[in-house]
Amino acid sequence: MSEVRPCPACGRPLLGWAVVEARDPDGGREVVLERCESCGLGLVRGAGADMEPDERSVVAVANRRSWQAGLGGSHWAAIAPAEREAYPTPDALARLFEKQGLEPQRLRQPPLGRNQLWMWQTLLNGLTFHDDFATDLLAGRLRPRNARNVAAFAIDAMVSVLAALPVALISVPLELIAVAARRGGLVEAEVKQLAE
Repeated sequence: MSEVRPCPACGRPLLGWAVVEARDPDGGREVVLERCESCGLGLVRGAGADMEPDERSVVAVANRRSWQAGLGGSHWAAIAPAEREAYPTPDALARLFEKQGLEPQRLRQPPLGRNQLWMWQTLLNGLTFHDDFATDLLAGRLRPRNARNVAAFAIDAMVSVLAALPVALISVPLELIAVAARRGGLVEAEVKQLAE
């Protein structure tokens, strides 16, 4: 049993959230995700939660308070431990910024972009044996040789082809409504350093 550690955003205990496959090039190792019940931060066990702005002073993160995260749970398409370790809510993001000496200038949830792909793939994950089958296949991370088995791969390929368009007809308006309700899958924050 591992030691309970405090949330880097608010200091409350982090609890087990889900066990997911890392889906990295080194294989399908399992990764434990933790969450804070107080501020909502989701985090890969053992990881920190530094929010590093890019050169334009913008931080873009997957929103753990999104409808797609609620629908997908541990099958949420934005979960990618090999690419991102933190899954904050807008509240957790504001707390993390403050601790890092950053001040958010503007928070926004874009209606189009990665969030649309995540919603589509999250809904599709409910129909397939492999999480993120379509996006992993197109990215070259999934092939018949590293799939669960050839039959599951073949079924997922057929289901993905048949369901891609009908799922998109549901996922696009659903994510647009989620963004309008401030529960979109992606949060972008423009930040600046706090004056000292």
